Amino acid sequence: MDKVVRTGISFEPKLLKLFDKFLKEKGYTNRSEAINDIIRDRLTHMHESQIVGTIKVVYDQRVGHYSKNVSNLQHDYHCQIVSSMHTYLDHHTCLELIVVKGRIERVKKLLGKIKGTEGVKEAELLPENQ
Repeated sequence: MDKVVRTGISFEPKLLKLFDKFLKEKGYTNRSEAINDIIRDRLTHMHESQIVGTIKVVYDQRVGHYSKNVSNLQHDYHCQIVSSMHTYLDHHTCLELIVVKGRIERVKKLLGKIKGTEGVKEAELLPENQ
């Protein structure tokens, strides 16, 4: 095994609480092990030229024109979008799951445009672990 190097990391209290919950759910014995796995996973996907995954979007339907704007985006990125599903989380909040495939640069560009859409609370690319 390579020599281990110690480093420090700062967390917002709320994020640390969520992270510790994640550790318990996934069975990690310590934070370092989990952080190493998360970073390793991110770096692996960063160097791939093709990707298959899901873009998870949570948005407030009262703000902006999400449906119209993202519908136009989905037409612009039709080669990367396999399918999408829309569901209602509560009276004002919606969840959109968009299954994507293709060149990672193009998928990330789509994700950036979705994140920049008014009303979007959260947008995240969840790559398929192959």
